[in-house]
Amino acid sequence: MFTSVDSNRKKIEHPSSENAQFSQSLDNSIIKESKSGIATKLDNLLSNHDEYTKLQLTIFGITFIFSIFVASITGLFLGFTFGFSIFIGSIAGIFYLRLLAKSVGKLGKESTGVSKLQLIVPVCLFIFASKLGSLNIFPAMIGFFIYKPSLIFYFSRS
Repeated sequence: MFTSVDSNRKKIEHPSSENAQFSQSLDNSIIKESKSGIATKLDNLLSNHDEYTKLQLTIFGITFIFSIFVASITGLFLGFTFGFSIFIGSIAGIFYLRLLAKSVGKLGKESTGVSKLQLIVPVCLFIFASKLGSLNIFPAMIGFFIYKPSLIFYFSRS
């Protein structure tokens, strides 16, 4: 029930350079393992044979690249605030598209209808754009709908 401790066996070790190198290599292996864990998850996601997942990732990528392009062009010609508002709106559009895709993915398996949760995204974007001075409402709403030309581009090339 009780544990006895022999105080004569105490030994104080000072880390030598050899212990420090061992500790550093141990820390590096832990970092490599955690990176490989993240890389493994990403690899599993990309190598997933589900065509719907690949379609989602492709559309999200096209939308993100298109939004960066449009935001930078409008930022150069119409001003930083206009371009920033378009970019924030396009990020909200990508988030909306992700929620919609998640809801559609559950269709037939877990639910019988599409969720209305994603409709809160444009409402929140409108509220934030109207309350914040650094965002304009009109360009943010234009940016929100950037996912539509990306979808048209993706499906017209097939």
